[in-house]
Amino acid sequence: MNTRNLGLSVLLLSLLSGCMMMGQPRNLAFRHNPVTADPNAAGSARVTTMTDGMVQTTLVLTGLTPNKAYIAHYHAFGPASNTDPCASNGPVSVGFPSFTSDASGNGTTTLMTEAAKIAGDAGAYINVHYADAPAVVPICAPVKTTKG
Repeated sequence: MNTRNLGLSVLLLSLLSGCMMMGQPRNLAFRHNPVTADPNAAGSARVTTMTDGMVQTTLVLTGLTPNKAYIAHYHAFGPASNTDPCASNGPVSVGFPSFTSDASGNGTTTLMTEAAKIAGDAGAYINVHYADAPAVVPICAPVKTTKG
């Protein structure tokens, strides 16, 4: 191996190592809320902290109503519960881009946001809502387990 190829290999390895040091992604499971909407809805949220202080969250969902528009949000812990963020009725801290499920009821959306917008109680849970009826919340992913 010549010196140039060795140098490129070392550079590539150091770049890959840097990517791995950004932070291990955290996978959060969605759970169905006590509503009749989308009874088979499930999925996960993959949360990755980037080196620049940004956080990328990708929602991968199944069991949604086919070809239906949805919205999703990070919510802060609300006053209704200290132990179950999904039941706490907290305010929206940041929203995901809206998305439409496919013909099989699968949906994906990704949000890139500043870590400060979901730090502490500001990112206590992620709700997925019907876009045409935001009060309908079939699934929720708890990010925190206790307030504070």
